[in-house]
Amino acid sequence: MNEQQFWMELQKLIYQSEDFSKINQTQWERLISLHTSPALPTKLIIETVCHGSVYLTEQSALNFPAIHPTIPLNASQQLALEMAVSNSAIALIAGSPGTGKTRIAKNLVEAAINCSKRVLLLTHHSTTLNAYCNLPGYPFRISQQQNYRDWLIKELRTQHLAHPKIDYLPLHLLPDEVLTKLRTAAKLEKYLPLIQNNSQQLIELLQQDFPDLGDSRLQLLAYRLQRLKPLLQQQLKLNQLYNNLSENAVAEIADKLIENPQASVVGTVDDFIQIQDPFLWKKSFDLVIVEEAEYLTCFKLILLSTLGNKLVLFGNELPKQFSRISQNQSSRNQSSQNQSFFTRSPECFKWLNQHLLPAYRYQLTEQFRLHPEIANLVYPVICDRWILNQFSQFDCHFPQIRHRLFWQNTRNQRRDEQIIQFIQSFEISLNHKIGIITFERQERDYLRNKLSQRCNEILIGTVSEWTGIEREIVFISFSGHPENVSVKDINIAITRGQSYLFLFGDYDIWSQHSALMRSFLSHPQLHIERTVVLS
Repeated sequence: MNEQQFWMELQKLIYQSEDFSKINQTQWERLISLHTSPALPTKLIIETVCHGSVYLTEQSALNFPAIHPTIPLNASQQLALEMAVSNSAIALIAGSPGTGKTRIAKNLVEAAINCSKRVLLLTHHSTTLNAYCNLPGYPFRISQQQNYRDWLIKELRTQHLAHPKIDYLPLHLLPDEVLTKLRTAAKLEKYLPLIQNNSQQLIELLQQDFPDLGDSRLQLLAYRLQRLKPLLQQQLKLNQLYNNLSENAVAEIADKLIENPQASVVGTVDDFIQIQDPFLWKKSFDLVIVEEAEYLTCFKLILLSTLGNKLVLFGNELPKQFSRISQNQSSRNQSSQNQSFFTRSPECFKWLNQHLLPAYRYQLTEQFRLHPEIANLVYPVICDRWILNQFSQFDCHFPQIRHRLFWQNTRNQRRDEQIIQFIQSFEISLNHKIGIITFERQERDYLRNKLSQRCNEILIGTVSEWTGIEREIVFISFSGHPENVSVKDINIAITRGQSYLFLFGDYDIWSQHSALMRSFLSHPQLHIERTVVLS
């Protein structure tokens, strides 16, 4: 297959794609520019599809310094991070749930922002973005309601410029929470006249605002305020200057920040594809990072590959026997390299993992989430590779429960009742460690209503709401119609419980659902119960 055939097939794919109607003019111009000047990640994909596994001598110019992870990594995860920060065009990091993909991605994003790299971070599920809520700089969360520039102006006006901060204390002193409460302009205007001239009135005023503090603590606070008066005066001056900025001045600052590498962009793939803000599609990123890349279609993969100097993909492969494509169809797809790529949408992540050279991909094979008793039943049915258990000890241990994973064989009409009864056997103090996964919103709402009085801290949600989340004790309600539940949803659900995983459903129905469920429910070590009795 040559490149001309590739472009013909790509054009056909674009016109047939469900996303084609949502492409705006800026996106279309980006696709057209691929013919003459493809980005490095796009070039590597094209070369791999047309000529098989290849190595690009052309490299990106990321040139990261030595990376020191802010979140601890083991040796295997450190190797994956080093591949992600290298100057290669693509880094594909595959691993089953619990192997540390998000941990690596968080280190990568923070390191990139701190090294002044422009970052675009995308996920498939919006809940996965919760792990990135405290990124440094000015992270922009993609929204269909506002464009990038308008959001930045609002963020500056209501947050950063409204509450400028100066670090009062030197590094050798512990943070003072009370002192941080005096950052506002109103507090500073109230305290500054008394700080230097009248110590007694200052202490009396502090007693009024902080009645819970003892005399010694108040005297220490007054002493620190007197020593820090120059900084407090500067803080007040900044507050007054920033709050008096004109709209044009704030807009000018926003335009400067737009070009600042620390203004990263985060969101879901679908929101980014559909957004009508042309600026984001004209922007060039140093790193385009995609979590849950196994959901990408070929069209989305190629479109995203045009946006940056390097593409980093984090994803999970389904085992071959559970692949969406049947064996007969798979063998037909092998008739040409062209078909093996373009007809596998959305399995292009799996295709790349099979065809990219080892220099561009890394496989994680150590899991850190599930207790070994759970992992030994779960991982053999959700991945083809042997996974090493590196389980961190958790506090949850209940001697009266003999099995950490079991299937409670129950009819639909009694399933929710038994889940509620089981949860009520736990102490209320454990509620924050408990979660319930459902496959239907109606059942989710029913359980939330039934447990609202006693269990506000229990996390109850559908599978999509559980992506990127885990709890120590998890209940899964196998409800509804099995034919409406995807294998990927089951994959997510059965890898959320860290210490205990309790499954409730009709065994006869769900054992016929899919190859994955048949394999899982027929596992000789899976304990199946008719009733749940705590003794």
